[in-house]
Amino acid sequence: MQRKMEIANTKWVATAASIWIQSFSGASYTFGIYSSLLKSSQSYDQSTLDTVSVCKDIGANVGILSGLFYTAVASGRSGNGRFFNGPWVVIFVGLLQWFVGYGFIWMATSGVIERPPVAVMCFFMFLAGHCQPFFNTAIVVTAVRNFSDYGGTAVGIMKGYIGLSGAVLVQMYHIFCKGDPTNYLLLLAVVPSLLILTTMPFVRTYDTVIANDKKHLNGLSTISLIIVTYLMIVILVENIVGMSMTMKICSFTLLVLLLASPLLVAVRAHREEKDRFMSLDFPVTEKTTLLDAPKLNPSPAIRTTNFWLLFTAMLCGMGSGLATVNNIRQVGESLRYSTVQLNSLVSLWSIWNFLGRFGSGYISDAYLHSHGWPRPVFMAITLALMAIGHAVMASGLLGSLYIGSLIVGLAYGSQWALMPTITSEIFGIRHMGTIFYTISIASPVIGYLYDQVASVDDHSCYGNHCFSTSFVIMAAMAMLGSLVAFVLFLRTKKFYATLVAKRILKDMERVNTKWVAAAASIWIQSFSGATYTFAIYSSILKSSQSYDQSTLDFVSVFKDIGGTLGIFSGLLYTAMASTPHGRGRGPWVVVFVGLVQWFLGFFFMWASVVGLIPKPPVAVMCLFVFLAGHSLPFFNTASVVTAARNFSDYGGTAVGIMQGFLGLSGAILIQLYHTVSGEGNPATFILLLAIVPTLVIFLTMPFVRVYETVRTSDKKHLDGLSVISLIIAAYLMFVITVQNVLGLSRSMQIISFVLVLLLLASPLLVAVRALREEKQMAMDHPVLDTSVFLISPSSNIFPDGDHVVREDSNILEAMSTVNFWLLFLAMLCGMGSGFATINNIRQIGESLRYSTVQLNSLVSLWSIWNFLGRFGAGYISDTFLHKHSWPRPVFMAITLGVMAVGHVVVASGLQGSLYIGSVLIGTAYGSQWSLMPTITSEIFGIRHMGTIYFTISIAGPVGSYLLSVKVIGYFYDKVASEVDNCCFGSQCFRTSFVIMASVALFGSLVACVLFFRTNKFYKRLVAKRSLK
Repeated sequence: MQRKMEIANTKWVATAASIWIQSFSGASYTFGIYSSLLKSSQSYDQSTLDTVSVCKDIGANVGILSGLFYTAVASGRSGNGRFFNGPWVVIFVGLLQWFVGYGFIWMATSGVIERPPVAVMCFFMFLAGHCQPFFNTAIVVTAVRNFSDYGGTAVGIMKGYIGLSGAVLVQMYHIFCKGDPTNYLLLLAVVPSLLILTTMPFVRTYDTVIANDKKHLNGLSTISLIIVTYLMIVILVENIVGMSMTMKICSFTLLVLLLASPLLVAVRAHREEKDRFMSLDFPVTEKTTLLDAPKLNPSPAIRTTNFWLLFTAMLCGMGSGLATVNNIRQVGESLRYSTVQLNSLVSLWSIWNFLGRFGSGYISDAYLHSHGWPRPVFMAITLALMAIGHAVMASGLLGSLYIGSLIVGLAYGSQWALMPTITSEIFGIRHMGTIFYTISIASPVIGYLYDQVASVDDHSCYGNHCFSTSFVIMAAMAMLGSLVAFVLFLRTKKFYATLVAKRILKDMERVNTKWVAAAASIWIQSFSGATYTFAIYSSILKSSQSYDQSTLDFVSVFKDIGGTLGIFSGLLYTAMASTPHGRGRGPWVVVFVGLVQWFLGFFFMWASVVGLIPKPPVAVMCLFVFLAGHSLPFFNTASVVTAARNFSDYGGTAVGIMQGFLGLSGAILIQLYHTVSGEGNPATFILLLAIVPTLVIFLTMPFVRVYETVRTSDKKHLDGLSVISLIIAAYLMFVITVQNVLGLSRSMQIISFVLVLLLLASPLLVAVRALREEKQMAMDHPVLDTSVFLISPSSNIFPDGDHVVREDSNILEAMSTVNFWLLFLAMLCGMGSGFATINNIRQIGESLRYSTVQLNSLVSLWSIWNFLGRFGAGYISDTFLHKHSWPRPVFMAITLGVMAVGHVVVASGLQGSLYIGSVLIGTAYGSQWSLMPTITSEIFGIRHMGTIYFTISIAGPVGSYLLSVKVIGYFYDKVASEVDNCCFGSQCFRTSFVIMASVALFGSLVACVLFFRTNKFYKRLVAKRSLK
C-alpha cells in the first residue's frame, strides 16, 4: 500500500521539479543579451554571428539523440530497480553539455582562453544549445505520459515555462551582472547547472491516471498566468519608471517565491490523493488512451506524408521564429532603441513565447475535447498570425517592433506546444521524443541580406531597410507553413474525429449525468408552483365569475385536491421510471402528462376570465382549476422521486432542494408577472402561466433521468446547489423588500428578473463542475450501482418491535400500517391549515387594508418562507440524522408546533402580525413538503414512493376543504357585509386562525407519536449506513 501511495502521488513532485528545470534552461532565448558581446569580442560580422547562432539553434533542435536516449533509459517505469534508468539520466547528459558549452563561451569572451576559431565557437554554441533537447525530451515526454488525458495542457505548461525562462534569466542578469554580458555567461554556466542538478532526481514517469488531474493542472496553469503577469508588470515598470537595485532584488525574490508555488499544488494533490487512497474510494488506474495510440518508431514515421507536412510547417514556423528572436536585439539597435528597451524586448519576447506555449496547449485541449477540433487547425491559425507579425515588423512603423514581436512570439511559442502533442497523437508516445525532435530541425539564415546593406567599416546598419526584406521573406515562409498545416489538418480530420468519438463514447459510458437531471428538475420546479400564486388571480376569478367567498374557497379546494392527488402520477412513475430506461420510458413521460394538464387548465381558466368562452358553471371551473393543480403531482413526482433515487444517501437534502425551488417558484412567477405587465390585469398572469412555464418545462423535461449511483462527491455538489438556492432566495427577498418599500421602475423590474434567470441558470455550473470532476475520476472512483434505499433490508434487520414494515411496500401494504395513518393525520393538520392560509392570505390582507403592492409582496414572501422551510428541513434533518441519529419525525413535530404559534400570531391582529405569522406558517408549512416525502421513502421504501407519498398528500386538500370552507369561509361570511360580501378588520379571520392553531398543535402531538414509534428504526438505519 505504501508503494501504491508513492505511485499515486509523486508525479506532482515530478511536475514541480520539471517546472523549475524549464524555468532556468531557456538560455537560448536570451542570446540577444550577449550576442553583441560575442560579435565585438570575436570580431564577427552579422553573417558570422548568425552562423554561430544557427549552430546554437541546430543544437537546440537536433533532438534525435535525446529522443533515442530517452526511449532507451526512460520508456519503462521509473524506479524499476535499475539505477541508470529514468528521465533524470537524460537530463544529466544535457546538463554536462550545458555546463561545458556556456563555460567555454564565457572563457572565450572574457579572454580566459584565446579567441577560438569560428568552428570551435560553433561547437561550444552547439553544446550549449544541444542540452535543451535533453531537458525538453525528459520533461515534455514525461509530462505527456503522466497526464496523457490532458497532454495539450501539460505540454503547454512545460513549454510555457521554457519560454518564460528567458524573462527569469534576464531578471537574474539585471541583479547579479549589472549590465555586463560577460558575467551573464558565467551566471548561465553556474546557477542553472546547480539548480538542475538538485531537481533532476525528482523527474520520474508514472503511467497512471489519478482523480482531479485536470483540477490540479488548472492550478498550475493559474500559477503560470500569475507569474507571467507579475513578470510583465516588472518589465514595464523597469522600462518606463526604472527600478533601484533594492527593488530589483525584492522583485526577484518574489519571483523565486512564485516559482516555488507549484510545490503547494504538489503538496495539495499529494494530500488529496493520499486521503482518497486511504479511504479505499479511489484506486490508481493504469494508463489510458494515449498509450493505446499507434507506436511508430522514427523510421516508419519518416516514411509518412504527415511527418513531412509537420516538418515543412515547422521549417517555416520555427525557423522564422528562431531567426526573429536571434536578431531581435540587432533589429532594435538598427532602429536606435535604448539598452533598457532592448533588454525589455528580449524579456517581453519570453512573455509572449510563454503565453503562446501555454495558451495553445490549453485552448487546443479545450476545443479538441469540447468541439472535436483537430490540433493542426490551431497550427495553421498561429502560423498565419506569425506571417502577419513579420509583415508588421517589416513595415518599420512606430512601435511595429513591439507589436510584431508580440504576434510572432505568441505564434512561435504555440508551435512548441502544438507540434509535440500532435506528434504524440499521430505517431504514438513511445518514440515521441525522437520523432518530434527530428521534425524540429529547421533554421533559415537571414544574415546575408543584412550584410548587403551593412556598413563596410563596422558591419553596422541603421534604419528600417536593414531587416525589412528579411521580414517580408519570413512572412511569406510563415504563410507557406500555415498552408502546409492546413493540408495536415485536412489529412488528419477523420483521424481526430475518430479519436474524439472514442473519447466521447468512453466518457458516455462513465460520466454520470444525474447533475444535468438535477439542474433540469430545478428549472421545472422553479416554474411549476402556480398553486402558490392563486392569491394573485383569485380576486379577478371571484369578480369575473361573480363568486362569493365560500364559492371561491370551494373552487380553490379543487386546485388543492388536484395539487395533492398524486396516486396516478405515482403509479405512472412506477410503471415508466422504476426500471432502466428504454425507448419511450423515463421520468420525462410523467412530466409530459402533467404538462398537458397544466396547459389545458390555465388556458381555459384564462379564456373564461377574459370572456373568450362563455362563463362556465362552477363545476366546469372546478375542473379547469383541478387540471391546473393536478399537473403539480406529475412534475413533483418526476423531480422529487428522481432526486431521492439519484442522491439516496442524502435524500433529505436532495428532496429539500427540489421542494424548495417549488416553494420558491411562486416568487419567481410573480417577478415574471411584474416584469411583463407591471401592475396590470391578473388575467395576463394567467395567460403567462399557460405559456411560459409550458415552454420551459417542455424544453427541460428530456434531461430528467434516473441514475441509481452513489458517489462520494454527491454531498459536496448538493451543498453547492444549496448555496445557490439560498442566494436566489436572499436575492428575491431583497427585490421584494425594495419593491415594497421604495418601488421599482419598469426597467429595474426587467433587470432584476434577468438577474433571477441568470441565478436560476447557475445550477448548470454545478452540473458542469460535477460532470468534469466525475469525468476525471471515472477511472478511479467505484460507482455504486444502487443506493442504501434500493437495497431493501429484510425483516430481520427491522423487526416488528420497531413498528416498521419491510421496505419497498406497495400502497396497500403501507395503508395497513399505523405509521401511514399517523403521517396522514399529521399532514391533514399541517398541510390543511397551511393550504387554508395561503389560499386566503390576500383576503386577509385586504381585510386589514393592505395595498396592492403589499399584497403581492405577501404572496411572494410566502414563497420565500415556503422555500426556506422546504430546503432547511431537508438539509437540517439530514445533518442531524447523519451526525446525531435524530429521527426525521421529531422535526415534523417541531415545525407543526411552530405553525401553531404562527396561527396564533395572525389571530392576534396586531400591527405587522400578518407578516410575522406568514413567516412562521410559511416556513413550517414548507417543511412538511420536505420531511414527509423523505420519511415516506425511509419507512416504506423508494420503489413505490411516488404513489405512497402523494396518497398521504391527499390529507392536505381534505384539511384545506374542512378549514377553508367550513371554518374560514363560514366565519368570514358570518361577519361580512351583506351588500358586497366584504369584511374589514382583524375580527374577519381571528376565530378561524385560533381553530387552525389548535389543529396544528394536534398535528404536532401526532408527529411526536410517530417519532416514538420510529425511534429504534432510525437508529438502526444510521447504524447500517455507518457499517456500509
